[in-house]
Amino acid sequence: MTHTVHMLAWEDDPHALALRWALERMGVQVALSPGLAQWRGHDVAVEIGPGHAGLRDMGNAPVSVWNRRPQAPKPKPGLPEDQAFLAGEWRSFYDNLVATAPQLLPSLWINAPAAAWRAENKLVQLVAAREIGLTFPETVMGNNAGAVRRLAQEGRVVFKPFRPNAWQEEGGLSAGTTILDNDHLPDAQVIEFCPGIYQRYVEKTADIRVTVAGNRLLAVRLQRRSGEAYVDWRMHVLEQDFFAERITLPAALEQGIQALMASLGLVFGCLDFVVDADGAYQFLEINQAGQFLFLEDMIPDIGVMRMVASFLAAGARDYSVVEDASLTMARFRSSEAYAALTRRLHIDEPSIV
Repeated sequence: MTHTVHMLAWEDDPHALALRWALERMGVQVALSPGLAQWRGHDVAVEIGPGHAGLRDMGNAPVSVWNRRPQAPKPKPGLPEDQAFLAGEWRSFYDNLVATAPQLLPSLWINAPAAAWRAENKLVQLVAAREIGLTFPETVMGNNAGAVRRLAQEGRVVFKPFRPNAWQEEGGLSAGTTILDNDHLPDAQVIEFCPGIYQRYVEKTADIRVTVAGNRLLAVRLQRRSGEAYVDWRMHVLEQDFFAERITLPAALEQGIQALMASLGLVFGCLDFVVDADGAYQFLEINQAGQFLFLEDMIPDIGVMRMVASFLAAGARDYSVVEDASLTMARFRSSEAYAALTRRLHIDEPSIV
């Protein structure tokens, strides 16, 4: 097996390019493809028979495949009347690849496509967390106004959409995290019009972001410098008052996190918790392809880039983190690779949050 890491991502994805820069400094070869159906930029064929199964002309299997944020294939140009058929065939072919990729390409998948797709389901996450014994806020998903109102009778609730959205034509309105109480809930018709996620509001003292890469994890406390928690910290990471510090989690919680990862079939993920007024950790969600390099902007010596790069290079859950202190976001920002990225994107600062 050659010491190569393959990344499935948009060609100008800042996280992918930052990790490629780090890996190449470690002496690891990196290949990047937009998705499974465009492996190394070539057309793909799966060959399978009684004695063999694999991708045609794929070369030697990489030590790991970072299933970062793959792009679905686009149908090749054809007659207008053929477009629906072509789109369906490409979609079906891609679904076949996703379902069997780890068997066709025996590398460490970070994460395996089928597990990654399943873990995007918020309800699957909460069911797994419940079975493991992780604490999380009581939740209602759906559009039943009665269920939402019953949840709100015992205190405020937090509304979250299943997916973020913005309406540019409406002056920049967006669907985001909103706190509601029983006296200010939307009318029943509004709740019933569109399903959403409603959770009991936690009087939190801080947010916790945990980045898991194989058997290692980094935990960070996120809050205001004044000590107060944000409603949604993601909206404030560039503010002067935003504060982050690395922490050590209780051993039982670390074990619970690894159990959740195993239950979901994941080897990488970014998990969000909150700390309630009693100091208990409550699980919110896991993003199996979450952002993590922003942590080095808050805590320059946290080493999250080195940790993830070492994981990708090792191709195993158990690994040692390289000691090269130059593998940092600060050094990447001073590199020609970063300068070229900003020129291609025509912006001063590619978002890595």
